[in-house]
Amino acid sequence: MYKLFSASILTICLGLTGCATNMLSTALPNETTEIKTTILKTDQIIALGQAVKNEQEQGLVFIGQDYNYLMTEGSSKFLNIIKNIPAEQRILNISPPLILEMDDPTHFHGELQFQYKTPLSVLSDQQKENLKNLGFKNHFVVMENQKEVLYPYAFLPFKGQIYKAPSTHKIQQAMPTPYSVALQQKDEITKKHPFKRATRMALYPLAMTFDVITVAPSLIWSDLHGDFNK
Repeated sequence: MYKLFSASILTICLGLTGCATNMLSTALPNETTEIKTTILKTDQIIALGQAVKNEQEQGLVFIGQDYNYLMTEGSSKFLNIIKNIPAEQRILNISPPLILEMDDPTHFHGELQFQYKTPLSVLSDQQKENLKNLGFKNHFVVMENQKEVLYPYAFLPFKGQIYKAPSTHKIQQAMPTPYSVALQQKDEITKKHPFKRATRMALYPLAMTFDVITVAPSLIWSDLHGDFNK
Protein backbone atom coordinates (compact mmCIF):
# COMPACT_ATOMS: atom_id res chain seq x y z
CA MET A 1 0.00 0.00 0.00
CA TYR A 2 2.82 2.39 0.93
CA LYS A 3 4.68 1.55 -2.31
CA LEU A 4 1.52 2.11 -4.35
CA PHE A 5 0.94 5.47 -2.63
CA SER A 6 4.56 6.52 -3.24
CA ALA A 7 4.35 5.57 -6.90
CA SER A 8 1.16 7.61 -7.28
CA ILE A 9 2.77 10.67 -5.67
CA LEU A 10 5.83 10.30 -7.94
CA THR A 11 3.65 10.06 -11.04
CA ILE A 12 1.69 13.18 -10.04
CA CYS A 13 4.90 15.10 -9.35
CA LEU A 14 6.38 14.10 -12.69
CA GLY A 15 3.16 15.17 -14.39
CA LEU A 16 3.22 18.51 -12.61
CA THR A 17 6.89 18.96 -13.54
CA GLY A 18 5.98 18.42 -17.19
CA CYS A 19 3.15 20.94 -16.95
CA ALA A 20 5.43 23.44 -15.25
CA THR A 21 8.05 22.98 -17.97
CA ASN A 22 5.46 23.57 -20.68
CA MET A 23 4.17 26.65 -18.88
CA LEU A 24 7.68 28.03 -18.53
CA SER A 25 8.42 27.31 -22.20
CA THR A 26 5.30 29.23 -23.16
CA ALA A 27 5.96 32.11 -20.78
CA LEU A 28 9.68 32.26 -21.52
CA PRO A 29 10.18 31.07 -25.14
CA ASN A 30 13.61 30.55 -26.62
CA GLU A 31 13.03 33.41 -29.03
CA THR A 32 10.40 35.99 -29.85
CA THR A 33 9.79 37.77 -33.12
CA GLU A 34 8.16 41.15 -33.56
CA ILE A 35 7.32 43.21 -36.60
CA LYS A 36 8.75 46.72 -36.71
CA THR A 37 7.50 49.24 -39.23
CA THR A 38 9.64 52.08 -40.54
CA ILE A 39 8.51 54.98 -42.70
CA LEU A 40 11.19 55.27 -45.36
CA LYS A 41 9.78 58.35 -47.05
CA THR A 42 6.72 60.55 -47.24
CA ASP A 43 5.50 62.27 -50.38
CA GLN A 44 2.54 64.28 -51.65
CA ILE A 45 0.30 63.06 -54.48
CA ILE A 46 -0.45 66.10 -56.60
CA ALA A 47 -2.24 64.49 -59.59
CA LEU A 48 -3.37 61.19 -61.08
CA GLY A 49 -2.70 59.92 -64.56
CA GLN A 50 -2.23 56.97 -66.87
CA ALA A 51 1.14 55.81 -68.12
CA VAL A 52 1.21 55.45 -71.89
CA LYS A 53 3.93 53.75 -73.92
CA ASN A 54 3.75 53.18 -77.67
CA GLU A 55 0.18 54.54 -77.59
CA GLN A 56 -0.91 51.81 -75.15
CA GLU A 57 -2.07 52.37 -71.58
CA GLN A 58 0.26 50.87 -68.96
CA GLY A 59 -1.62 51.59 -65.74
CA LEU A 60 -2.77 54.19 -63.25
CA VAL A 61 -0.13 56.58 -61.89
CA PHE A 62 -0.14 58.51 -58.64
CA ILE A 63 1.92 61.57 -59.53
CA GLY A 64 3.94 62.74 -56.54
CA GLN A 65 6.13 65.73 -55.85
CA ASP A 66 9.24 63.54 -55.56
CA TYR A 67 8.31 60.19 -57.13
CA ASN A 68 5.65 58.69 -59.35
CA TYR A 69 3.84 55.53 -58.27
CA LEU A 70 2.77 53.29 -61.15
CA MET A 71 0.13 50.64 -60.49
CA THR A 72 1.30 47.54 -62.32
CA GLU A 73 -1.56 45.39 -60.91
CA GLY A 74 -5.02 46.50 -59.83
CA SER A 75 -5.37 49.71 -61.83
CA SER A 76 -7.90 48.23 -64.28
CA LYS A 77 -10.28 47.34 -61.41
CA PHE A 78 -9.82 50.80 -59.92
CA LEU A 79 -10.60 52.57 -63.20
CA ASN A 80 -13.48 50.17 -63.86
CA ILE A 81 -15.18 51.30 -60.64
CA ILE A 82 -14.44 54.96 -61.33
CA LYS A 83 -15.87 54.81 -64.85
CA ASN A 84 -18.94 52.68 -64.09
CA ILE A 85 -20.13 54.12 -60.78
CA PRO A 86 -21.02 57.83 -60.65
CA ALA A 87 -19.03 59.85 -58.14
CA GLU A 88 -22.11 60.62 -56.03
CA GLN A 89 -22.71 56.88 -55.49
CA ARG A 90 -19.27 55.88 -54.16
CA ILE A 91 -16.73 56.72 -51.47
CA LEU A 92 -13.00 56.03 -51.65
CA ASN A 93 -12.69 55.15 -47.98
CA ILE A 94 -9.06 55.63 -46.94
CA SER A 95 -7.50 57.88 -44.33
CA PRO A 96 -4.29 59.78 -45.07
CA PRO A 97 -1.58 58.92 -45.58
CA LEU A 98 -2.01 56.26 -48.23
CA ILE A 99 0.36 53.49 -47.07
CA LEU A 100 2.55 51.78 -49.67
CA GLU A 101 4.31 48.70 -48.28
CA MET A 102 7.73 48.35 -49.89
CA ASP A 103 8.54 44.79 -51.05
CA ASP A 104 12.00 45.80 -52.25
CA PRO A 105 13.73 49.12 -53.05
CA THR A 106 11.51 49.64 -56.11
CA HIS A 107 8.25 47.67 -55.77
CA PHE A 108 5.34 48.21 -53.41
CA HIS A 109 1.86 46.94 -52.65
CA GLY A 110 -1.19 48.49 -51.01
CA GLU A 111 -4.97 48.43 -50.81
CA LEU A 112 -7.82 50.78 -51.74
CA GLN A 113 -11.30 50.55 -50.26
CA PHE A 114 -14.54 51.63 -51.94
CA GLN A 115 -17.95 51.90 -50.30
CA TYR A 116 -21.17 52.04 -52.31
CA LYS A 117 -23.52 54.66 -50.83
CA THR A 118 -26.80 52.76 -51.33
CA PRO A 119 -27.74 50.17 -48.66
CA LEU A 120 -27.67 46.54 -49.72
CA SER A 121 -31.33 46.03 -48.79
CA VAL A 122 -32.47 48.63 -51.34
CA LEU A 123 -30.54 47.22 -54.30
CA SER A 124 -32.12 44.98 -56.92
CA ASP A 125 -30.62 41.60 -57.77
CA GLN A 126 -29.26 43.04 -61.01
CA GLN A 127 -27.59 45.94 -59.19
CA LYS A 128 -26.03 43.51 -56.71
CA GLU A 129 -24.72 41.41 -59.58
CA ASN A 130 -23.28 44.48 -61.34
CA LEU A 131 -21.50 45.55 -58.14
CA LYS A 132 -20.21 42.03 -57.61
CA ASN A 133 -18.69 42.08 -61.10
CA LEU A 134 -16.96 45.37 -60.19
CA GLY A 135 -15.39 43.82 -57.09
CA PHE A 136 -17.97 44.65 -54.37
CA LYS A 137 -17.95 41.29 -52.59
CA ASN A 138 -17.94 42.50 -48.96
CA HIS A 139 -20.36 44.26 -46.63
CA PHE A 140 -19.70 47.39 -44.60
CA VAL A 141 -21.80 47.74 -41.42
CA VAL A 142 -23.03 51.22 -40.47
CA MET A 143 -25.20 52.07 -37.44
CA GLU A 144 -28.16 54.18 -38.55
CA ASN A 145 -31.06 54.99 -36.21
CA GLN A 146 -29.75 52.35 -33.80
CA LYS A 147 -29.93 49.70 -36.51
CA GLU A 148 -27.22 47.91 -38.46
CA VAL A 149 -27.30 48.79 -42.16
CA LEU A 150 -25.18 46.90 -44.68
CA TYR A 151 -23.43 48.68 -47.53
CA PRO A 152 -21.52 47.03 -50.40
CA TYR A 153 -17.77 47.32 -49.95
CA ALA A 154 -14.82 46.57 -52.23
CA PHE A 155 -11.22 45.87 -51.22
CA LEU A 156 -8.85 46.52 -54.12
CA PRO A 157 -5.31 45.26 -53.55
CA PHE A 158 -2.72 46.65 -55.93
CA LYS A 159 0.97 46.39 -56.73
CA GLY A 160 3.30 48.87 -58.34
CA GLN A 161 6.71 50.42 -58.62
CA ILE A 162 8.21 53.84 -58.07
CA TYR A 163 10.03 55.93 -60.64
CA LYS A 164 11.28 59.45 -61.04
CA ALA A 165 8.59 62.09 -61.22
CA PRO A 166 8.46 64.30 -64.33
CA SER A 167 8.69 68.05 -64.19
CA THR A 168 5.61 69.48 -62.54
CA HIS A 169 5.00 71.85 -65.46
CA LYS A 170 3.98 68.83 -67.56
CA ILE A 171 1.00 68.12 -65.29
CA GLN A 172 -2.18 69.18 -67.06
CA GLN A 173 -4.55 69.09 -64.09
CA ALA A 174 -3.21 69.01 -60.52
CA MET A 175 -5.32 68.09 -57.51
CA PRO A 176 -6.65 71.10 -55.59
CA THR A 177 -5.16 69.69 -52.38
CA PRO A 178 -2.14 67.31 -52.33
CA TYR A 179 -2.75 63.94 -50.69
CA SER A 180 -0.09 62.40 -48.46
CA VAL A 181 1.51 59.02 -49.13
CA ALA A 182 3.95 57.07 -46.96
CA LEU A 183 6.41 54.41 -48.11
CA GLN A 184 6.62 51.87 -45.32
CA GLN A 185 8.98 48.96 -44.65
CA LYS A 186 8.33 46.04 -42.31
CA ASP A 187 11.15 44.17 -40.54
CA GLU A 188 11.07 41.00 -38.46
CA ILE A 189 13.21 41.38 -35.33
CA THR A 190 14.04 38.20 -33.37
CA LYS A 191 15.15 38.73 -29.79
CA LYS A 192 17.23 35.56 -29.83
CA HIS A 193 19.76 37.55 -31.86
CA PRO A 194 20.22 40.72 -29.80
CA PHE A 195 22.53 42.31 -32.35
CA LYS A 196 20.06 42.05 -35.20
CA ARG A 197 18.59 45.40 -36.17
CA ALA A 198 15.95 46.57 -38.60
CA THR A 199 17.59 47.31 -41.93
CA ARG A 200 16.58 50.57 -43.56
CA MET A 201 15.89 49.99 -47.22
CA ALA A 202 17.32 52.39 -49.78
CA LEU A 203 14.85 53.40 -52.48
CA TYR A 204 15.89 53.21 -56.12
CA PRO A 205 13.25 54.81 -58.35
CA LEU A 206 13.37 53.56 -61.93
CA ALA A 207 13.92 55.85 -64.88
CA MET A 208 11.02 55.13 -67.24
CA THR A 209 10.49 56.49 -70.72
CA PHE A 210 6.70 56.55 -71.09
CA ASP A 211 4.44 59.61 -71.02
CA VAL A 212 1.90 60.34 -68.31
CA ILE A 213 -1.53 61.54 -69.39
CA THR A 214 -3.58 63.12 -66.63
CA VAL A 215 -6.81 61.23 -65.94
CA ALA A 216 -9.90 63.26 -66.83
CA PRO A 217 -10.89 65.19 -63.68
CA SER A 218 -14.59 64.40 -64.24
CA LEU A 219 -13.90 60.71 -63.52
CA ILE A 220 -12.39 61.02 -60.05
CA TRP A 221 -12.62 64.67 -59.06
CA SER A 222 -15.00 64.18 -56.11
CA ASP A 223 -12.86 61.39 -54.66
CA LEU A 224 -9.75 63.55 -54.81
CA HIS A 225 -11.36 66.80 -53.70
CA GLY A 226 -10.93 66.15 -50.01
CA ASP A 227 -13.68 63.51 -49.99
CA PHE A 228 -11.54 60.42 -49.41
CA ASN A 229 -13.11 59.54 -46.07
CA LYS A 230 -16.28 61.53 -45.63
